Amino acid sequence: MSLHQDLIERDRKVTFHASTHLRDFAHGDAPGRVITGGKGINIVDKDGREFIDGFAGLYCVNIGYGRTEVAEAIYKQALELSYYHTYVGHSNEPQIELSERVLKIAGMNMSKVYYGMSGSDANETQLKIVRYYNNVLGRPQKKKGI
Repeated sequence: MSLHQDLIERDRKVTFHASTHLRDFAHGDAPGRVITGGKGINIVDKDGREFIDGFAGLYCVNIGYGRTEVAEAIYKQALELSYYHTYVGHSNEPQIELSERVLKIAGMNMSKVYYGMSGSDANETQLKIVRYYNNVLGRPQKKKGI
């Protein structure tokens, strides 16, 4: 058994894969692939086969893989502050600068940027903003969304 196949078999035992027919995958009836790297728009699997990543890393690698300038910027920032929440008025200088840049590009008289982590987070936030907006306008009874 190849190292790649061994990893796939181990993966079948321990990972719940989204958008995968779980029974077929668990029983070896659906293929698996272990990705080891990427450069530009291409990814490489454990057997050295190269593929074009049509998902862009499932939407979060839209600038491609192996971008050393991005890795260096992430590394530099992580040495100072890798993450901190924005609750109760907390912020940081890179976030303030990014918000200013986003608003400048967006135009349309936008005045604030809200950072989220996912589509679910975005939908939940929209409902909260609508509730807040209606409270500010003196319409606290307007709480339902369709």
